[in-house]
Amino acid sequence: MKFLRTQKEAENQIRRMLRTCTRLRWAVAWASHDFPLFNLLQENMAKIEQATVGIHFYQTHPDFIASFMEHDAVRFVMNPSGVFHPKLYFFEYENGDWECITGSPNFTHGAFSHNTEVAVLFGNHDVEAAVAHSEIIKALDEFNAQGKRLSDKDLSAYRAIWKRQQRRLSPLSGSYSPAEKETKPKRSPLDVPLFVADWPEYFLSVSEDTEHTTEGRLAVLEEARRLFILHLHFSDMSEEDRKRIAGFMEGEELEWVWFGSMIGHGYFKQAINSNRLRISAALDEISLTGEVTQEHFDRYLRHFRTAFENSGTGTPTRLTTRDGEAAVEWTWDGNYEVDPAQGAQGRVWAIVKDDNLHGMIFFHNGDDSEFVPKKAESRKKSKK
Repeated sequence: MKFLRTQKEAENQIRRMLRTCTRLRWAVAWASHDFPLFNLLQENMAKIEQATVGIHFYQTHPDFIASFMEHDAVRFVMNPSGVFHPKLYFFEYENGDWECITGSPNFTHGAFSHNTEVAVLFGNHDVEAAVAHSEIIKALDEFNAQGKRLSDKDLSAYRAIWKRQQRRLSPLSGSYSPAEKETKPKRSPLDVPLFVADWPEYFLSVSEDTEHTTEGRLAVLEEARRLFILHLHFSDMSEEDRKRIAGFMEGEELEWVWFGSMIGHGYFKQAINSNRLRISAALDEISLTGEVTQEHFDRYLRHFRTAFENSGTGTPTRLTTRDGEAAVEWTWDGNYEVDPAQGAQGRVWAIVKDDNLHGMIFFHNGDDSEFVPKKAESRKKSKK
């Protein structure tokens, strides 16, 4: 048995086994294309005795599916109960030996290039190998039974949905360091005080901020309210006022960028400058007074999403109500493992219930899941 502590070690072992084995049986959650191991698998396609690949969250690249869908032994798990998430690479040799790798890496470019991955390699010479072999084959057969062959129509439908997940070309990557400090180690979101502060801490930091003062923030909100009262629609405002509301008008008495600077977002600026009516229509769905419901917010999103064909969806946050309870809802943009240059989108709503946060997270054109976050208990250092 060998512990593989880096993605490079796992890649080297899979490459060796692909070249020397006579048969292989795999089950992986996601798969991508156009990377060295993918190319090697194509060269050794005749060795595939059984392969099962998941597509949950539309993570598997459609070009991978297109490359292997004609193979009689390859199945795809379309709609499992729960998340289909195995990573099992099993190889057999002419002399009867076998080897297996299991661990964190999916069969993706990210897993075998820059992700942090670990795995375990073992085979028929290890302790209790016969029992392990029996259980592995049983698991692989069970996984394969969940899958199915795909038709050209299935692939076409999947590719259309998959493409709708790829609108974000510069997704969040977990790095929150200033651009001029890129040579330094990247900061985790957990190292950013704003992201880990509870509400009292955040409120206190805002109240005590001497640079972005509460008075200055309120002055921006009051002027924004005045403009929306003065003009029936956002599109009726002057170009300068639209730029102010949008957050990319600098050098003025009021600090409009304090509520979110959009100075570096070219597509967004272009849409505001050209007075794209979809943005105005979206804002029309949110009343200046009274309750804002889930229905209002959904209508707002439908208009807003169609205003940015090349830049995905913004990240609006709004206080709403759900079943009479105060709620907050926001949209999100993120990335995923298969292709780091692409992204995923969705929305989240949450309410406070029984002193806990309860909510739902939705993947656009994908799955949804309930969540109840809990604050981790701090570990006390043991006394020596």
